[in-house]
Amino acid sequence: MPPPHAPAPRSAGSLPAGLIDAFPLDAAPFDRLEPAQRLVLLDSLDLGVYGAGEVLLQRDEPADALFVVLRGLVHERHGGEVAATHGPGGVFDLRALFTGGQTHSFVAAADTLCALVPRETLEALARSNPDFADRVHRDFADRLRALADERANRELTALTMLRIRQAYVHPPVFVDASASLRDAARAMRDRRATAVLVRDGERTGILTGTDLRDLVVLDGRPVSEPVGPLARYSLITLDADDPLFNALLLMTKHSVRRIVVTEQGAVTGVLEQIDLLGALSNHSRVVALRAERADDPEDLARASHDTIGLIRTLHATGVKVPFIADLVTELNRKIFRRLFELLAPPDLLANACLIVMGSEGRGEQLLKTDQDNGLILRDGYTCPDLERITAEFTRHLVAFGYPPCPGDIMVSNPAWARPLSGYKESVFRWIHRPDESAPLNLAIFYDAQAVAGDAALLDEARRYLLDHVQDNQGFFFQFARPVLAFDTPTGLFGGLFERRGGQTLDIKKAGIFPLVHGVRALALEKHLGETNTLARIWALADRGALDRPFAAELAETFTVLSTLRLKARIDTEQGGPGGAIDNTVRTAEMSRLDRDRFNDCLAVVKSFKQFISHHFHLNLH
Repeated sequence: MPPPHAPAPRSAGSLPAGLIDAFPLDAAPFDRLEPAQRLVLLDSLDLGVYGAGEVLLQRDEPADALFVVLRGLVHERHGGEVAATHGPGGVFDLRALFTGGQTHSFVAAADTLCALVPRETLEALARSNPDFADRVHRDFADRLRALADERANRELTALTMLRIRQAYVHPPVFVDASASLRDAARAMRDRRATAVLVRDGERTGILTGTDLRDLVVLDGRPVSEPVGPLARYSLITLDADDPLFNALLLMTKHSVRRIVVTEQGAVTGVLEQIDLLGALSNHSRVVALRAERADDPEDLARASHDTIGLIRTLHATGVKVPFIADLVTELNRKIFRRLFELLAPPDLLANACLIVMGSEGRGEQLLKTDQDNGLILRDGYTCPDLERITAEFTRHLVAFGYPPCPGDIMVSNPAWARPLSGYKESVFRWIHRPDESAPLNLAIFYDAQAVAGDAALLDEARRYLLDHVQDNQGFFFQFARPVLAFDTPTGLFGGLFERRGGQTLDIKKAGIFPLVHGVRALALEKHLGETNTLARIWALADRGALDRPFAAELAETFTVLSTLRLKARIDTEQGGPGGAIDNTVRTAEMSRLDRDRFNDCLAVVKSFKQFISHHFHLNLH
């Protein structure tokens, strides 16, 4: 039978005799079946017929059958991009079949015929044929491993592109060859350096703190002796634009802890081994491991601060913002989960669900913004120490660099740390008896994701929300109206503005918020379970609520605006621990290409606001 939630094939039934030969019985995993088992398989097949553009399987949806392409072509999409193609003989998607947690969707790129292998048939064949079962499970494991390796390889590729100038290079400390050992030691102390560079005519040498110790303490040389004859002049040098991995290789090869950095042949600094390793250690696996093994909040604080370096590294090497956001989301949630585990007793972990909301819930938080989190308690459960635990959780997150929420939407606020029944009462009130804060509260709660504890509590609250959403114009008028709260100017960069050197603009208010909230309103109207904005855009396209070219425009616009926002915050050194949050972009500091892209994006946002206004009848009030 066709998988649930996918469009029904135009015709379905037993596989016609003319298509039996097209089924890949000689390919894995079906090649492990005995002849009698092959007959059982073929007898169980249904036929799916899909027109070009039809969705076979949506993101994050379970399936009741395995798809085997007989004719045509299927695109496997991730974030709107084609991640893989499946032609005749292609098989998908074991992950959807066994876990329902696939992150890709499958769309017919041409008129397509698929054989549908029912789950019950696969399970029966696996029970009767261990070799077939082993191959199916191995293919499933290989699929998961390939997805993990794909992302790890993208990150590793980014790190291998790092240049020496992107690590911390210590300013050079020079002394003349005639300077004494005491002078060299004093220069190191005053400049907090571990080595000095020695100028001797046309030559440049190096004398390290270890050299000084050995010369004075072990060899007994007088501190008045000149450094010139004692320095080493066979310097190991690399240019500032050389790959950082080259420095690691040279340090390893020559058993040294520093190299001299040059630009256009002139010495510009010293790269220390500890700084090189620090730059390379901003790898997500290292940060994640540090978070998972943290024994106290101080360890977690260090892991949290390392994510800033990781973001800067990945952004500087050209990694796309959606990938950075996915990565940072996972790291943040590991940090939040471990902090809650360190603070909460076992009974609280078993009877509560820690949730993150807003941009963190959508998986779109890059550099740190204010907190949006809550705690759902099991009805009937009480924790006598809850107030202290939630206050500590909020305090530590502030120390990690997450400012308090101006609206007090945090676990330290009892209104956001209460039983499931209390959340249901709030959802009912937000929908049926809304006050001024109801649309915002409902919006951020719709974005919620579970981080720690019993996720079933959030699942039940979300089901309650979706079951009670009113499909009427009045409700969605109120919910969608904030899309028009801020002006989105267009035509910013012609004539007068350029002559004045550009202007400043809040990129969140003018572009990102209207897009995020408008997509959220459409998603809520369709009762979608997705929380990420890009995922919502493509899910809406899959359901026909947005045509695919417009969805592609919106997805690209959201990515470009997020990239410009990240670049602006990194360039102004924002986003570090305790840093102020500023969404201002300065058009005068943009390249012409960025200004043109920004202007195009604002035009798309304005068009989308008009679409939302018409769709929810905002222009009639």
